[in-house]
Amino acid sequence: MTFKKKLIDSLIAVAGTASLTFGGYAAVNKTVFHANIGISSTQQTPAPQNLTVDGNKLTASITNSNPKDYKLDYNDSNNNRHATFEMQTYDDAQSAADSLNYFGQQDGTKDKLKDGKQATSQGTLGHVYTHWNQGNWSITTVTPSEAAGGPNPATFASQVASQLSQYPLPSENVNHGAIVLYSTNESELANTVRWQANKRVYQVTSDQSNLAIQLSHHAN
Repeated sequence: MTFKKKLIDSLIAVAGTASLTFGGYAAVNKTVFHANIGISSTQQTPAPQNLTVDGNKLTASITNSNPKDYKLDYNDSNNNRHATFEMQTYDDAQSAADSLNYFGQQDGTKDKLKDGKQATSQGTLGHVYTHWNQGNWSITTVTPSEAAGGPNPATFASQVASQLSQYPLPSENVNHGAIVLYSTNESELANTVRWQANKRVYQVTSDQSNLAIQLSHHAN
């Protein structure tokens, strides 16, 4: 499947669902997990117990405790969920890699980010997708088109690149990783960071792009 086709499918899916889940998009209340056994503390995971972003303190709670497929929710003091951290174990490393939606170099309009990185942009369905690769990571930012009142795509992409320099992505034993971040805050947990470590895939989802970056960084 081509980069643009995957992105179109992703945009359509996000518009009608609550979050991204492994293997595709599904509403949170329809996600089926294994029996709650095994994980009893966030200390048994790479994820932090607490995280403060932009003055908003979030606390993790275990919502699926199977040691092979666990999930944490990050809620604020009013019990509003803003992010999740998940780990899923696949049968083999290839199946784990196939779940990432990792993209290599892409065609499109050439952009140069503020830090000098080369990126490409493609527009579809009123959005602009800006993509670049950084080490073994695939990074895609999504902005509404300028005709729809969105920001300059390269400006938001440069902002993300700067945040990734400040908060480096997980690197230990990481085969590949893939990021999709939106310029607008999302009531759905549409911002995603995924990375593969052999048969395991870790995933962060959030309603804000900077939260996704920082939670992923602290789960390194």
